[in-house]
Amino acid sequence: MTHNNNTAVLKKALMRLTPHYRKVVFFGLFTNLMVLAPSWYMLEVYDRVIYSRNLGTLLMLTMMVVFIYMIMESLEWIRRNMMFQASVQLDQTLNDQVFNAVAAARLKASSFPAQRAFSDYRSLKESLYSPALAGLIDVPFILIFIVAIFCIHSSLGYLTLVGLALQTIIACINQYRVQPQMIEANRYALAAQSYFSSISKKSEVIQAMGMLDALQSRWQEKQQGFLLHQAFASEIAGRNAAFSKLLQVLQTSLVLGLGCYLVINHALENGAAMMIVASILAARVLAPFSQLIAQWRTLAGALESYDRLQELLDSHPAREQGMTLPVPSGEITVENLSYALNENIREPLLRNIQFKLHAGEVLLITGPSASGKTTLSKLLVGLMPPSNGKVRFDGVDAYQWDKEELGRHIGYLPQNVELLDGTIAENITRFGEADADKLNQVIELLQLQTMLDELPEGVNTRIGAEGSFLSGGRRQLVGLARAIYGNPAIVVLDEPNANLDDAGEQALQQMVQVLKSRKTTFVIISHLQGIKAVADTMMVMVKGQILRYGKPDEVIASLQYQPGNSARSGS
Repeated sequence: MTHNNNTAVLKKALMRLTPHYRKVVFFGLFTNLMVLAPSWYMLEVYDRVIYSRNLGTLLMLTMMVVFIYMIMESLEWIRRNMMFQASVQLDQTLNDQVFNAVAAARLKASSFPAQRAFSDYRSLKESLYSPALAGLIDVPFILIFIVAIFCIHSSLGYLTLVGLALQTIIACINQYRVQPQMIEANRYALAAQSYFSSISKKSEVIQAMGMLDALQSRWQEKQQGFLLHQAFASEIAGRNAAFSKLLQVLQTSLVLGLGCYLVINHALENGAAMMIVASILAARVLAPFSQLIAQWRTLAGALESYDRLQELLDSHPAREQGMTLPVPSGEITVENLSYALNENIREPLLRNIQFKLHAGEVLLITGPSASGKTTLSKLLVGLMPPSNGKVRFDGVDAYQWDKEELGRHIGYLPQNVELLDGTIAENITRFGEADADKLNQVIELLQLQTMLDELPEGVNTRIGAEGSFLSGGRRQLVGLARAIYGNPAIVVLDEPNANLDDAGEQALQQMVQVLKSRKTTFVIISHLQGIKAVADTMMVMVKGQILRYGKPDEVIASLQYQPGNSARSGS
């Protein structure tokens, strides 16, 4: 886990909500005192009205108790609003950080369950103003009612304490037995959700080759595990909630019965009235615990969400604001670059990569599959921190450079083009403010006008999620257009011709030649022969290392003497 000044960010954000909850507790003192109003009203009616038969007194008492009820409900509304405002404040504080942390986690591991993280975040926010948390906050105020019952008679107080002890035991047993079942249920639910998400993206292959039944059985195993543990948890929680409710009702009757016994023996002041008051107060003592047990899943879920969010935010802390730097010229220096997924892996994906490109140069990278080419491309654009070494633009560490500032001067096309839901124009202009002149330049450079004329709304055609409404070749061209939009200083292309036809490949080669003349630096992973003609240098990679580096013709000539080291490119 990463340890720096950005760790424990969730805990710090929650601590900033303390002023809100101090007020909630403060107002809770008054609302819980006002809960005694019905008991007070009953005593006064018995004491002042029943015997005196004074309707004026009854009217005044009734008006007073109604006024107290109105104040109590107003304070409760204020408390709920304060708790909601605390949730809003947390959202304002962490919204961007959670989004960025999820994006960073997905970048590091494409299988990271982003929906679960956002669900955890929503669950935590909702718990901040939930009745379950309000009930937990009100638990300390049961001392008020216990003191009031002891003031009526100590025997009634001790009986109430026995019921409270039993209620506490039920709550502890509920936590001890339900929590492990909920953890297991959530683990199976997340596994089922992740598995379904992964196979749903391959629906065409699954349907075409009759794999649906086999995959459904595997998903069903995970789903059954979730349902089984959830059923156990619900059964235990339901049983404990029933015991809790039974105890609450039973305690009310027992206190009433003991009060009646004390009245008969003339041991209770104010007689029958105090007997009923004590019964009402005893029920009130157990109410918060009953509420907690009934809504335990809300609090338990919030605690699990807190733990996962804390781990996510600590593992992917907010990056410190980078320094403001001049526009990069296009010079790239790679120094002893190495990368491993984690320090425990003996064989890193990249080892000791070194080279230097001046502005306007074109580097062609090739090599067999799993040679580290794609990993190198990600390191070159600063997507991941290297394990060792540096990637520098004009002498500045690319990873530490402010991404929002640097991104305008970088073009990148990954193996999977990764278009977003929106129009073609929005995707090309990177969803920023469109510059018509720059957009037209890109369309002209890649000869896209013919393709756009075939679409229903031209450049304003919506392409669907991941460009699903476009063919593979058209998606590739839109991705290329996005990479070169705005005349970036550095462009990194990973298999840019993977889905292009002959006309598309020709347009790609011409685009590289034109931008090279404008001092744009290119790093291109490809086996395209036409790119070799405009490349200044060529790198052949094998098993994460540089096998050959130099002028393209010299590299190819040297490989002719080692037929085992093919210069073919792979994924």
